[in-house]
Amino acid sequence: MRKVILIIIVLIIVIGMIAGIVYFNSRQNEDIEKNNRLSQEFIQNNSNNDVTENTINNDNTTNLNETQNSQSEGEEVNMENARIKLTVNGNEIFVRLVDNVASREFLEMLPLTLTFEDFNNTEKIATLPSELSTEGLPSGYTPVVGDFSYYAPWGNISVFYEDFRYSNSLYKLGTIESGTEILGNINGDFEVIIERVN
Repeated sequence: MRKVILIIIVLIIVIGMIAGIVYFNSRQNEDIEKNNRLSQEFIQNNSNNDVTENTINNDNTTNLNETQNSQSEGEEVNMENARIKLTVNGNEIFVRLVDNVASREFLEMLPLTLTFEDFNNTEKIATLPSELSTEGLPSGYTPVVGDFSYYAPWGNISVFYEDFRYSNSLYKLGTIESGTEILGNINGDFEVIIERVN
């Protein structure tokens, strides 16, 4: 009887050990599969991120190139045929700009709406929102009717409807093509919208 009980106990122990080994192995296999799955997902996510980053980088490069091309194209037209339009009381006055550092900077400010006033019964002037560079330009010049100029000490643009004497620190930005008389006939302060035409 004792032998039978002993055999049963041994069998229970053996069965328990076998069950434990089987359970341990199955858990280990699950962990391996889980790790494999996580590794695959990690690799896939990284490859997707690489594709996304490459796409973004390619798009950014394309946009940058397009911007640079459009800017360089803009610069070709920029000062060769650069013209601006002054709208005064419904009248349009066109100005052809000269090619210099000050006129380039002025062009970049546009569009602008400025209040002009008369000065010395010779010119209409308006203060700019910021100064223009005059580096490398002559120290001054003698303005004539129709000149569109910049006076550095005051930071204003001037539209001459009468000839004037030589002035230091006065720089020519362009010439009015037609309509100078419109400005000369206006009394008091007036608003002007300045826009780039081409």
